[in-house]
Amino acid sequence: MRDESCVAIVGAGPAGLVMAHLLQREAIPFVMFERQTLADLARRPKAGLLEYRTVQLLQREGIAGTILQFTTENGRCEFRTPEESVVLDYAALTSGRPHYIYPQYHLVQRLAEALVDAGGEIRFGHAVAAVKQEPGEVVVSADGPDASRSEIRCQVAVGCDGSKSAVASAISHIEVRERSLPARWLVITALAPPLEDHTIYGAHPRGFAGQLRRGPDQTRYYLEVPATDTLDRWPEPRVRHELATRLGAGDRLVNVPLGDTGFVDLRVRVADPMQEGRMLLAGDAAHLITPAGGKGMNLAIQDAVELAHGLIELLGPAHDDRRLSAYSRTRLPQIWRAEAFSYWFLSVILASLRDGEEPPAAAAGGFSYGLRQGWVSALQDDRLFARWFAHAYAGADAD
Repeated sequence: MRDESCVAIVGAGPAGLVMAHLLQREAIPFVMFERQTLADLARRPKAGLLEYRTVQLLQREGIAGTILQFTTENGRCEFRTPEESVVLDYAALTSGRPHYIYPQYHLVQRLAEALVDAGGEIRFGHAVAAVKQEPGEVVVSADGPDASRSEIRCQVAVGCDGSKSAVASAISHIEVRERSLPARWLVITALAPPLEDHTIYGAHPRGFAGQLRRGPDQTRYYLEVPATDTLDRWPEPRVRHELATRLGAGDRLVNVPLGDTGFVDLRVRVADPMQEGRMLLAGDAAHLITPAGGKGMNLAIQDAVELAHGLIELLGPAHDDRRLSAYSRTRLPQIWRAEAFSYWFLSVILASLRDGEEPPAAAAGGFSYGLRQGWVSALQDDRLFARWFAHAYAGADAD
């Protein structure tokens, strides 16, 4: 089957859906492909923190305050080591600019439902099998739930389909810079309120542990584990013990109902450029970032807004390609800045990073452990450093 469309969007994640809403508003024709069903897509927990600048951006674009309501704030984070605890009121240090808690799966479901209600086309259960750029058009082939293949000939194809992007695979002249870290995070969903009403980062010699709020009755916990570990090595009693030890939680987790568990591999990657001709990338298709600092969903949404405006200028009445042509040059400096912050943040909280030939930093008294203790103390004692961290962490421009 053949169809015609101006823009093919591959992937119904935050980037693809935000972009589609902006194109819909300007009457730019598009069709979106998503390999999962909406029900499956809405079950993936993933990210949950929106930066201040991201929410302001969505507000300017008419999405925040209408389709999405951001009401739950998080303005403090706590760093715990066995020696001390430092609570940083980063909202106060940024003149009242907090994070907003909005679990990604809720955000995706709300955006998708609103888009369909407004007449947008999302082909759920359609996996893109091939993307090919031909003179004057891009051909996108997708396999539907009944194994039938459809073909779209479009002016532009945008890959918002994650690290194994079909659109990225079709781009020939691209440099990918990447690194895998020697650990992964065990992710645990608890169907209970958080231990404290703020984010907790536990920098412990046994490994990192974290608590992130996901709503009044749901909490996400992280445990740093070796990159080779499997789920069968982490039965529930061991998970509870390690969380309690690394977070200094005593017996407060004994009766907390723990739900789904899974792994997050700590990989970083940036593709340069993020475009070739009429094929473009956004979000995880263009760059991966560790969960440290909560930057991934924010970068994806920021990509989407910039890319949508470039498409609107090209395909709308202006027929101007200058903004779209500059997309990579515009976004990559911001992406690298976020990557740099996230990677530095890992050096503060992760026990498995090594310095040269030093033994694993999990050994108490090791040099890397001392460095992490130094950073945590600096957040408490050095106001200029704390202010820099607060702005970078919250995603707020300095006054």
